[in-house]
Amino acid sequence: MKLMQGDCLELMKTIPDGSVDMVLTDPPYGMDYQSNRRTATEKFAKISNDDGLSWLDDFVTECYRVMRNDSAAYVFCSWHKVDVFKAAFERKFKLKNVIVWVKNNHGSGDLKGAYAPKHEFVLYMHKGRPLFRSGRTPDVIMADKVSGARMVHPTEKPIALLEQFIGNNSDEKNTILDPFMGSGTTGVAAKNLNRNFIGIELDETYFNIAKDRIEAA
Repeated sequence: MKLMQGDCLELMKTIPDGSVDMVLTDPPYGMDYQSNRRTATEKFAKISNDDGLSWLDDFVTECYRVMRNDSAAYVFCSWHKVDVFKAAFERKFKLKNVIVWVKNNHGSGDLKGAYAPKHEFVLYMHKGRPLFRSGRTPDVIMADKVSGARMVHPTEKPIALLEQFIGNNSDEKNTILDPFMGSGTTGVAAKNLNRNFIGIELDETYFNIAKDRIEAA
């Protein structure tokens, strides 16, 4: 388990070409997101570098470079900028699905002028042609979002959902990369499934949370 704190665009340059078996990540969505939920002591801080997507093209290039042939990438995104994410990744990757994750619990937003948000998208992409290990599943996946009482990061994803993706496109001892590690959920899922893991996180507070969670796993 290799954990690095800093800018992923710089730190990914230290990863050799073709050495990663799968990318699974939840990057900033470029929508200046501010969670209104609170931790035990204060409201979650804004997501770093979420005020734009100027970094996205360079990130796509680095992902493609470090991945092996016949490997898969899963990238979470929101409907707000899904067109931008699709266009950027399709420069390099073969987009196979836009998976819909149904959270089984909706957010807030405009309570009187917008439908209650209950889903996020996950871009599922190929470099080459990786094959499923666990069999084909529908592209609409139900998985409960992490409850506010248990959240340690404002956009934390459920471990079971990430385990499903990891199990379907990697083998034991393969290396999973998450360049936007957040609170380390991908690392916990990788450890649970006996995968190697490289995690990068810019924010020092979340990096330390991730380190503790992964060590506990």
